[in-house]
Amino acid sequence: MRYIIDGVEIRSENAAKPSTQKSSSVDSYLGSIKGNPAILDFGCGKLRYSDTLVSVASEVTFVDSKLQLNRDQIIRGEKTNVKEYVETNYPHCQTIPYELLAKHNDSYDVITCTNVLSAIPCSKTLSEILDHILRLLKGNGLAIFVNQHRNSYFKKYESGEKLLHGYLRTGPKGTSYYGVLDGKTIEELLTKHGYDISKSWCVGESTFSEALPRK
Repeated sequence: MRYIIDGVEIRSENAAKPSTQKSSSVDSYLGSIKGNPAILDFGCGKLRYSDTLVSVASEVTFVDSKLQLNRDQIIRGEKTNVKEYVETNYPHCQTIPYELLAKHNDSYDVITCTNVLSAIPCSKTLSEILDHILRLLKGNGLAIFVNQHRNSYFKKYESGEKLLHGYLRTGPKGTSYYGVLDGKTIEELLTKHGYDISKSWCVGESTFSEALPRK
C-alpha cells in the first residue's frame, strides 16, 4: 500500500521482510496451530511465513495490496511475484488484492496479521483492516495479531515526526513510517473494533494477541 501524508508518499510495501528474516518465536507459534483450519494471512508481504501457514492449514488465502502481489521481486530465492509463487507452489491456496477484499465473503477459522498494523500510517485504513478481519472471521474464529513493541530501529525513528502510533522518518530511500504497538495499544484498538482479547503475551520484542469476535 502507498499513502500520501502531508504531501509525502510512504511506500509501506518496502517494510515487508523476506522468509530469510523470520522470527523464530513467531514461526514456532504459527507452526503450532492445530485443527487444519482455513487461514487468511492478512498482509502477506513477501510470504515470510507462508510455508509454515500452508503446512498447518487446509487452505490459505494470502492478502496484500495489488502492487505487493504483482510486483516482480525475490520470493524464497526466486525472481517472481507473490501471486505467481502461490499459484505455482501452494495448491488449494489463493491471493486476493486488498483493493478487492470488500467483495470477498468467505469466512475463516484463523486470520493472521503479523507485523502489519505497525506499517499503517493512516487511522482510516487501520480501522478498515480491523473491520475486514472481523467480518471475515467465523463466529468461533481466531484472529492472531503480532506486533513489535520494541526494536533497535525505534531510537532512530524517534528523531522523526510523531504520527499516529509511531513516527515518520525520511532517509536516503524516502519517507517511511514505524508504528510502536505495545499490548495496551493493541488491546485498545481491538476492543474499539469489536474484538475480545482472549490471550496476550510478549516474547522478546514481539507482542502476541489472540482475539475473538465479541459475542
